Amino acid sequence: MDVKKFINKNKDKIIEDIATLVEIPTVYSEGTEGKPFGDSIAEGLDTVLEMGREMGMQAKNIDGYAGEITAGTGNRTIGVLAHIDVVPAGTDWNTEPFKCKNKDGKLYGRGTMDDKGPLVAGLYAMKYLMDNNKIPKDSAVKLIIGADEEEEWRCMKYYKEHVHPLPEYSIVPDGYFPLIFCEKGLIDFDLSQEFYNDKAAVVKVVEITGGTSRNIVPGNAICKLLVDGEVKKALINQLKQFKEIECLEIENGLKLNVTGKSTHAMSPEKGLNAISLLLEVLGKVKATISNRVFIETYNKYIGMNYNGERFGCGFNDELSGKLTLNVGIISLKENHVSMEMNLRYPASMKWEIVKEAMMKTIKEAGFSYKEKSYLPPVYIDPDSDFVQGLMDSYRRITGDMENQPFAIGGATYARGIPNAVAFGPLFPDEEELAHEANEFISIRSLEKMTEIYADALEQLLRRY
Repeated sequence: MDVKKFINKNKDKIIEDIATLVEIPTVYSEGTEGKPFGDSIAEGLDTVLEMGREMGMQAKNIDGYAGEITAGTGNRTIGVLAHIDVVPAGTDWNTEPFKCKNKDGKLYGRGTMDDKGPLVAGLYAMKYLMDNNKIPKDSAVKLIIGADEEEEWRCMKYYKEHVHPLPEYSIVPDGYFPLIFCEKGLIDFDLSQEFYNDKAAVVKVVEITGGTSRNIVPGNAICKLLVDGEVKKALINQLKQFKEIECLEIENGLKLNVTGKSTHAMSPEKGLNAISLLLEVLGKVKATISNRVFIETYNKYIGMNYNGERFGCGFNDELSGKLTLNVGIISLKENHVSMEMNLRYPASMKWEIVKEAMMKTIKEAGFSYKEKSYLPPVYIDPDSDFVQGLMDSYRRITGDMENQPFAIGGATYARGIPNAVAFGPLFPDEEELAHEANEFISIRSLEKMTEIYADALEQLLRRY
């Protein structure tokens, strides 16, 4: 059967399967044995594995850390790597984030684009190859499903330690078309500091919270202040000049609700960091305020800057652009502040150089540092047969001869296993909405990417 006819025949089922997965809120939570990333992610992983079994493929759960769906029985394997987990929904949705809404030719819901829709597209591309006898007897196509991509990638660490051999080559529907051959290095870390409370201050900071994930520019932050009398009235008047801040009177003080703009941490300049905005405003308070040491330290070394200049590591290169720094989560309680950070550095740089510069600033600022995870940069020769073969499929299906393989400042799941590149799902004319409110995938794009994946996998099976 022609692949377009196959996709048209199965379109309703493809949409139904995406909706089924979207309605499982596969956000990380504390796990148990066999469910290391929580009950919802475990349910999502089991659900997609059962979809593979119902299609007649082999499916295996790798101790709750990852899953495999395999079409074909040969030892020579081509891979598709996707993930079942998603970031928290966040705010400002026009639809229910965990109810897939089909509207105006688009599927809305958390995970529709990142990464459940593309995962299902890859699965149906495999089904097409299997049903039409396009997988050689000595080969197989394996969909690897990770369950911790949005957090610490423990899924792929566990998978690589327990599964051998890995696929010879893999496509990863977790980036952009036409193809990403270069990615920045990525480091997740936490900063903390004791929060000195000046008892003589007339404005006392008692709580600061904000953010949902280190990988997301926080769209909201909250601050509670103890203040009264004329100082309270003056502070209310001062805060009126900031349109992003809602100032509410509470018992013995004020509650500040700060509204920024959420976006993916790989492009923080596209958003507005509510945490940084809050601390910038607190730094301008015209009264003695407690904890001013931390507030001034934050504004001096981090502030509203997204490229790490104040943090002492404002590096950039021609290949992948400027370093980016994001404060994703803050929590201040009981005189202690902690922050969850994400830093992405240029692909041509050595991590040791970046870390040395960063640690110098951290020491000077008086922060405590804890490294959470590290991913080195990725580079695959854009002139290789592997990359050019995928580009042939992309061009054949789309007719796009203009766009070329490129480097990004982000980090895709392609770095999870060797010999892998991010290949879609976002087309060049589409807006990036991963990790943002009102995330969606176009049904037309879904059909096109499924066709591209089917063609690309078939070509990889022939070439290798």
